[in-house]
Amino acid sequence: MATAAEPTTSVLTMSEAINTALREALDRPEPLMLIGQDIGPYGGTFGVTRGLVDDYGEERVRDAPLCESGTVGYAIGLAITGVRAVCEIEF
Repeated sequence: MATAAEPTTSVLTMSEAINTALREALDRPEPLMLIGQDIGPYGGTFGVTRGLVDDYGEERVRDAPLCESGTVGYAIGLAITGVRAVCEIEF
């Protein structure tokens, strides 16, 4: 009698899990842009976006100016035009 394969699991930090989820979202065919402070080459304050700008480019992973209301407004504008927006507000 054949047995079902054991599911594989891995242990991730919260930052790694969010990074994985963002990668999965960016790999989908729907247009998606990440926007926030220091999320590009720096990889975010907590490393959540580490490596994403290298893999998906600066057109999809954008550093925003130091103005949270401006960042949120930009994300709302993206959403209005049909682009899904993930807006990172650090604190």
